[in-house]
Amino acid sequence: MQEVLLLIGMEARSGELVLESGNNIGSIIFHAGRIVQAFSPYSRAIGDLLVEDGVISESELLEMLHQQKKRSAVPIGAMFLQTGKVSFEKLEMMIHEQIRNSLKDFMVWQKLNISFVDREIRPFDRICLPVHEFIASDVLKSAQNFFSLHPTSTDTAATASTKTL
Repeated sequence: MQEVLLLIGMEARSGELVLESGNNIGSIIFHAGRIVQAFSPYSRAIGDLLVEDGVISESELLEMLHQQKKRSAVPIGAMFLQTGKVSFEKLEMMIHEQIRNSLKDFMVWQKLNISFVDREIRPFDRICLPVHEFIASDVLKSAQNFFSLHPTSTDTAATASTKTL
């Protein structure tokens, strides 16, 4: 899993990484090699996190979800940000938490099937996390050593869209 994240980050790819293990399925959305969203079966929705944290009420969430149906392409967090109910810093913290928790879930999945779909991703904001945050330091160091010895090896990086770990 770490090697896949490393390659996506190094190649600055945009698209969706779909992960499957048994009955579990999740995804990680990348823009230019950075993680902008991640969802595991255990992910808590941003709206639920905002209610749990006391930032908004349940009725405010329900009203915003109703409004979101009319603007389906706009994330709920962005809608709350536009109304001034939620600060950018709070929203960023919660999205980072959601991404980190999802990646923790994925790291322990066994017999992982991975597929990556290249597609254009248009982020709604600048909230993202670098992939290197989720890669062990020894893996990063090995990659740095390898690429310092083989500077053109990124041109021949694996291009397979499906891999089983």
